[in-house]
Amino acid sequence: MEVSIMGKKISWEDAERYGHLDSNESIYAKPNKYGYIINVNHPNVRPYYDHYKDTLGAIILSDSQRKNFEYAFFIMLKRKEEKNNVYKNRTGRKVEL
Repeated sequence: MEVSIMGKKISWEDAERYGHLDSNESIYAKPNKYGYIINVNHPNVRPYYDHYKDTLGAIILSDSQRKNFEYAFFIMLKRKEEKNNVYKNRTGRKVEL
């Protein structure tokens, strides 16, 4: 049996392999032609992404909706960091205040 992804048919085995996510993979997306920054398939991001889609009543987000989600997600991350008093210095290391 085959699955259709973006017009290309692939086997279920290949779909499962492509859908695999390493536990240490970043929440940030790999460089892509769409300019997306957040990896919405990451297990820590997906619940927020699904909630956002449900709030909009959308199954698939438009590009502008996706950009709005990423903006809102960054705001949430910043607030969470501020709440936990964790900041990053210039070297990228976390510094607890």
